[in-house]
Amino acid sequence: MVVREPVGGDHRSLVDSLNVLLATRIGQARYRIGIRNPISLDPHSEPQPDVVLYEPSVRRRHPLPDEIFLLVEVADTSIAYDRGPKLEAYARGGVREVWVIDVVRQRIFVYRNPGQGRYHFALEAKGDEMLAVEAFPDITFSVSAILNS
Repeated sequence: MVVREPVGGDHRSLVDSLNVLLATRIGQARYRIGIRNPISLDPHSEPQPDVVLYEPSVRRRHPLPDEIFLLVEVADTSIAYDRGPKLEAYARGGVREVWVIDVVRQRIFVYRNPGQGRYHFALEAKGDEMLAVEAFPDITFSVSAILNS
C-alpha cells in the first residue's frame, strides 16, 4: 500500500474537466473512460490512475495494459512520483501511452513505446502546442485547452 497526499481542488477539477473534454471530443463509442478506477498491470499491481481511455469491449474486470489507449496522471504535488516509480510501473506493464499533466508548471509530458521497463519516446508540451492520443491521431488538443478546461 502506498500512502498519498489527499487530492487537492486543482487536481480534482482538472480530472473532471479532462473527463468532459475527452468524452465530447472523441466520442465514447471508440473507447470507455475510467476515472480513478483500477487497471491490472499484473496479478499483484492494480493502480488507480486519474484517467484511462480503454477498449469499449472491457466489461466486469479491470482493463489490461494492451487494452489501454491512454493513461493520464494529474500531478500537482506528486510530479516526482508520477514521473518516477509510477511511470516505470506503467512501462514495465506495457501501457502504450501515458500523459503526466504537471499542474504547477502548466505542461504535459507524453510517453509512448514502452519496453524494457521504460518509455522509448518522451515529449514535453506547453502552451498552444498540439497533442493527440496516438490511437486517435485524427483528434487533437492544445495543451492550453487541456490545462484550462
